[in-house]
Amino acid sequence: MKITVSISLLLLLSSSVFAQNDSIKSDTTYWNREAVLNLNFSQVDLTNWNGGGKSSISIAGLTNFNVSYQKGKDAWDNRLDMAYGLLRQGDSNQPFIKTDDNIILTSRYSRQLKKRIFVSSILDFRTQFDEGLDEDGQQVISRFMAPGYLLANIGITYRYKKIFTATISPISSKTTIVIDDSLSAAGAYGIDPGKTYRFQSGINFASSFQKDIWENVNLSTNLNLFSDYEKIGNIDVNWETALNFKINKFLSASYSTQLIYDDDIKSKEIIINEATGETRNVAGIQFKSVMNIGLNIKI
Repeated sequence: MKITVSISLLLLLSSSVFAQNDSIKSDTTYWNREAVLNLNFSQVDLTNWNGGGKSSISIAGLTNFNVSYQKGKDAWDNRLDMAYGLLRQGDSNQPFIKTDDNIILTSRYSRQLKKRIFVSSILDFRTQFDEGLDEDGQQVISRFMAPGYLLANIGITYRYKKIFTATISPISSKTTIVIDDSLSAAGAYGIDPGKTYRFQSGINFASSFQKDIWENVNLSTNLNLFSDYEKIGNIDVNWETALNFKINKFLSASYSTQLIYDDDIKSKEIIINEATGETRNVAGIQFKSVMNIGLNIKI
């Protein structure tokens, strides 16, 4: 029931954000909308090349949609980020390998209490488009909504202009969703084997910084920390940073990183007994970096 209510609320918020043309047209004074699309393509074709190497094709796309509303003491900020990338090395018989894949939808409502202090409610939903394989390319370890993460927070926000926000939420929940039968049966991502979701209540801290640090260079970084009240010492970390470079009206470049630590994702194998070769899977730091140069379309 908890997961149904949470997803329904998320869909209601997202649909109202991106499908309310009538309300936006009736009063555009308080609304701000922005959409950015970045497309990248590269190809290397080698035939009898004595220097060695492999032919390759790389395709990637990034989108960012922002809709915000501010009037008096009320502020409503909404963001949808999507990314997908594929790479093929070798001839046409080789499969394409996924290099990037995410869907992130966030919605924050804030009510001002003092000059820079707000009470806030935040929804943060994350998943991916396509299945993900292990390093050997043999086993499926993730799919759409496997996992999916839904965070819901109520807390106090400090806001400095449009540059920096920090929110501490003593009332917070994290719902981990795994709708794939095989991953659910294996108890992946910390859920009980056979279940499709896990609900946790805890405390959350979220901060965001965005600023043009030089001409045509923008830095943004978002940090999210969550700790379950049942395991208050264990902190889940999600830290995203991006540098965006505007080359000209149509060309842009970006470099982004993401660091994740989740105690429920046992992705690292360690040896606990060298004599017997006994191993154990433990949580490890996940890190991703992506560089893109390509066509930029801003709406």
